[in-house]
Amino acid sequence: MNRLFLKIFLWFWATVIALGIALVLSFVLAPKSSYIPWQSMRGIAANVFDELDRHGPAGANDLLARLAQNRQLEACLFDEHGNPIAGDHCTSFQPTVQKALQSPTQPDEVNSSVYRTLLRQRSRDGKEYLLATQLPFGPGPVHKTLLGFVLHWLLILLISSAICYLLTFRLTLPILRLREASRQIADGNLSARVGSGVERRSDAFGDLGRDFNTMAARIEGLLSSQRQLISDVSHEVRSPLARMNLALDLARRRLGDDPAFDRLAADLEKLNDLIGKLLTVARLESGAATVARDSVDLARLVAEIAGDAEIEARERRCSIVCECAGEFRVLGSENLLRSAIENVIRNAVYYTRPDTQIRVTLSSRSESATTIHVLVVRDHGPGVPETDTENIFKPFYRVAEARDRQSGGAGLGLAIASRVVQLHHGKISAANCEGSGLEVLIELPAA
Repeated sequence: MNRLFLKIFLWFWATVIALGIALVLSFVLAPKSSYIPWQSMRGIAANVFDELDRHGPAGANDLLARLAQNRQLEACLFDEHGNPIAGDHCTSFQPTVQKALQSPTQPDEVNSSVYRTLLRQRSRDGKEYLLATQLPFGPGPVHKTLLGFVLHWLLILLISSAICYLLTFRLTLPILRLREASRQIADGNLSARVGSGVERRSDAFGDLGRDFNTMAARIEGLLSSQRQLISDVSHEVRSPLARMNLALDLARRRLGDDPAFDRLAADLEKLNDLIGKLLTVARLESGAATVARDSVDLARLVAEIAGDAEIEARERRCSIVCECAGEFRVLGSENLLRSAIENVIRNAVYYTRPDTQIRVTLSSRSESATTIHVLVVRDHGPGVPETDTENIFKPFYRVAEARDRQSGGAGLGLAIASRVVQLHHGKISAANCEGSGLEVLIELPAA
């Protein structure tokens, strides 16, 4: 944490230093005469009069020329009658000098661009002389135009914004990488990690990135072990189930038909179906299942599944209305898609109320220059709580707290459907209908 504090401190310090440099440049661009205190004008005048006493008007003229070149100081030396004896451009000072000769208390003149002052002094020969000076007043030459002013401050803003951008980018990049990795893990990509650029950092962000990768690897290992355990157990149970079915057939041959044998056969069939679904979920979540790129007639597939489910629907005193005429083709595995759609439709048949209809519709819509086929299965059952519309697609999740068979299946049918749809780059969702019932939407990209 100390390293992170030091980095933040140094970056902000660099920003302040850059602003300081910009301010210094502002003063450098201003004329040097702007830094001359007005009180020092008397010292300059004393030097001019001293030079006049020692070398005459020629010496004073040379000194004034040097001051004009080095400090942008315009000055002119006049005698007691107002005649110029040293300096250049003395004509501009004539009105000021004449006023000063008439009024000994003539004040200095200041306007928006110049500062003028008039100093009197007697030389060693007793004569009175007047030194008229003029200094630029205000910003330097770069600021004399609006364009120069704008360019000057744009340079300051550019320097400071560039440094602040680098600071922000440097500080937020690891956070963005962590967020992206966490989103991928939340979407099911357990192999996602933050990049090596974050791991190589020697500050708190680097520590956080390394801890995040360790945590992700641990979670991936635990879930992989869990899936492998489910798969192994399911495979191990398959053999005893096969032997039990064989023993049941032998018992029927020896003892004849018995209602107990029928109940046992039904239980074994349910257990075998459950194990088959467990293996399917384990295969889909492990990534072992491969999706074929066959062209599947979705309308025909849905119609066949709805027709097969109609027999079970009649037994439960309900019916299925299928509206799926048209051309609806997708790329994928027909067997996997059949399993997903069949689970959704049979789930609707199981939960819908007697004497109601299950409506199965197939339509298309355009989305970002692509066509999406939308399958909607709507029942008239009790629906699910709003908080569970996403949870019902998780393995073994059941809305009812009771674990008896009357409250539903094992909670694997919709989980399988969700995994299959994701493998086909689609989306599946559920929503409660107005009044009663549940509507399940399956969205698949068109072929």
